[in-house]
Amino acid sequence: MDGFATTYPAAAMNHTPDLLNHPALRPYKDSICATARPCAEITLLPAEHLTVWQSKLGGQPYWPKDMEYPRNAKGRPLHLLAQINFAETPPLPDFPENGILQFYIACNTGIQDMWGMNLDDPARPDGFRVIYHPAPLLEAAGLNHDFGFLNDQPKPESKSWFRRLFAPSEIQFQMPFTSPCAMRFDLQQKFASLDEPGLKFTGQGVPDIDNSIGPNTAIAVLREEFSETFNETLDWSGHRLGGYCNSVQEDMRGDKYRDYALLLQIDSDRENGVMWGDLGVCRFFIRPHDLRRRDFSKVFYEWQCG
Repeated sequence: MDGFATTYPAAAMNHTPDLLNHPALRPYKDSICATARPCAEITLLPAEHLTVWQSKLGGQPYWPKDMEYPRNAKGRPLHLLAQINFAETPPLPDFPENGILQFYIACNTGIQDMWGMNLDDPARPDGFRVIYHPAPLLEAAGLNHDFGFLNDQPKPESKSWFRRLFAPSEIQFQMPFTSPCAMRFDLQQKFASLDEPGLKFTGQGVPDIDNSIGPNTAIAVLREEFSETFNETLDWSGHRLGGYCNSVQEDMRGDKYRDYALLLQIDSDRENGVMWGDLGVCRFFIRPHDLRRRDFSKVFYEWQCG
């Protein structure tokens, strides 16, 4: 779980939560705190007007005229899910300090589309793309402002019994949000969850806690008490840049992608009309050394719901 730069902003690391003083957690407090990573928590805000340069969920992207627009494996244009302008974010280790980072996904036209996620190979960018603009143009004249081609999409499937049963909401066949939103960023920190690949919490005089412990081991009862308290004490829901993710189901990174860390999380958010299936969550992961190199060509993309 290491690999990130270890010089963190002081504001994100200046105190240890008193909540970790619970008797079930206290023996592991130092080990838990050692996993801390700073992150930029994202608050979505309704907005009537969004510029092409600002951080946002959806909306019209920043896009230079001379760049080829991203498309999926079928040649259909992808849609902007999120745009991060690093001039608006707090500093995070390994992350850019300037430029614009964009996350594009496929618009659903059928149950099989899954907003561009590839279950067999989540790092294969057929139905999604992550694009970094290190030096954005400041003059509107150099940008594309005509995105009418995004509306030229195949019509959603007819309301078959299968669609009515498994995807009754029209949003399932469009984007996972109802309207664009602005973003506000707040510097915070997150501790590793019990689903994090390679996790191990240690403490003096207590058995190790890791995510390989089975239900029939001698410390299963201790782990169950620890796990219940830990998950009730700490929270990984919400939208964020960096830090750790919220796992709804089994972590899909497994051994193949265990060295990938959270790049961006967009959670379901009823108040702002964001919904991934049934209260699901979307995550993008990246290897720390690729993030430092500003190489966003090998990003892992997935979303899960309960």
